[in-house]
Amino acid sequence: MASPIDQATFANLLEMTGGDQEFVDELVDTYLREGDRLVEDLVMAATAGDIPALVLPAHSMKSSSLNVGALTLGELCRRLEEGSRNGSVDAPVDRASEVKVAFAEVRAALLEERLRRSPA
Repeated sequence: MASPIDQATFANLLEMTGGDQEFVDELVDTYLREGDRLVEDLVMAATAGDIPALVLPAHSMKSSSLNVGALTLGELCRRLEEGSRNGSVDAPVDRASEVKVAFAEVRAALLEERLRRSPA
């Protein structure tokens, strides 16, 4: 199975920070904390059938996911955001569940990446 994190994008993030691994770890920690909240917001809005309330968390999750290299998750969120803006989300609870599962995979991959880089 392919990694849920695009290594080239993640490497670019590290390069953009001047190789400051500690800062990248802080960015990832913030992404994971915010992601937990955004996923919860998506699930709650979808469960309530509140399609307009999906727009903001889907947009925020899309942008931050793309920044850390979670391209597949970013694409799922892009489609959910677009559908929400158009009022045409097919099975919103299923879409929110897909995002939740993908975020869990991204979390695991980012934490594994951190462990891989850590000195033994």
